[in-house]
Amino acid sequence: MKILLISYDYWKYDGRVRELIKVAKELGEVTYITRGDDGEVPQEDSHIVYQDKGYRDFIGFCCRQAKCLGELDMIFIDNRKGILPGFLAKKLTGARYVVQDCRELYDMKSAAGIPGKIGCVIEKIFTRHSDVVIAANAFRAKIMVKMFGLKKVPLNYENIRRLEYTDVDKRQQAKEECGELFEEKKFRIISTAGCDVSRTTVRMVEAMKGLGEDFELLLIGESEEEDEIIIRQTIQSLELTNVKILPRMDQNHLKYFIENSQVGMVTYHQRDLNNKYCASGKIFEFLFEGKPVVCSTNPPLKEFCEKYHVGIADDNYEDAIRTIAEEYSTWQTNVQNFVSRVHVEKNNHRLAEKIQKELEEV
Repeated sequence: MKILLISYDYWKYDGRVRELIKVAKELGEVTYITRGDDGEVPQEDSHIVYQDKGYRDFIGFCCRQAKCLGELDMIFIDNRKGILPGFLAKKLTGARYVVQDCRELYDMKSAAGIPGKIGCVIEKIFTRHSDVVIAANAFRAKIMVKMFGLKKVPLNYENIRRLEYTDVDKRQQAKEECGELFEEKKFRIISTAGCDVSRTTVRMVEAMKGLGEDFELLLIGESEEEDEIIIRQTIQSLELTNVKILPRMDQNHLKYFIENSQVGMVTYHQRDLNNKYCASGKIFEFLFEGKPVVCSTNPPLKEFCEKYHVGIADDNYEDAIRTIAEEYSTWQTNVQNFVSRVHVEKNNHRLAEKIQKELEEV
């Protein structure tokens, strides 16, 4: 089976798209398009990197690539921005099947601005025409049936993923570049939400006042300028010296930072469906590095922590972090027991089998 996977996300920053590519490879011969930074090179011959010139240009780019590939059997759509180029590619190549992954869950009420609302309309129109639809957790799958008028409950594909060094020398390289940040002994808490204020980061920073100098918070990720100003002002007003703001990182550097921290923060607000019923892959990135987590009380996160005892879902972040720090070895043991039973490869294989089964019924 010849497959074209289309994603407007970045291969080097996006864990879910990396795993979806592996799933697609179990189904057939895959060519995949992802967005890239300036100078980013393809991972292999079958990887096409789109140097970003905007979404409209991306649609045309995907159509040109699809024409070059000729006849295809399947279009694999990653996320809502893959829908338009995906269905156009289907028409251009005569592909029989469309598989669509819906990693997000926005409705008209919560969509941001006109582009977001247009995205909701497109998603509602096209998703019901996909042969296989995938959701990021069971909570979302149930909601999507009604939201998109689906005849079947979408396949549930949890964001089970681990970070990997892309080369044998990448850990040493990260250590040489960043090792001095970890020379001082501290209990480090790491968040990959950057300074995103909507993700309760202000409350996270405020918790560091009570925790004191034996603890350190690392905020990693791309941030809106307004959000970063708010976080820096909060740090300044509280006279904190135990919070560091760091840029977005590729998986090599991120893995190194998590390895050298003690707790992962996984937090979301609950003001819309996409965030309330979050499907966090970050939680698994922390757990596979042996780190317990502190989470906000969103239903999927609360259920996960209570079921597996690998972290605490509590909106009082200071208390939660202290509780884990006081019995850290016990929490580490719980995490090790959990990850010994969870396999990224098996999760991918199960999805590939389910997709194959549904396609046989089309």
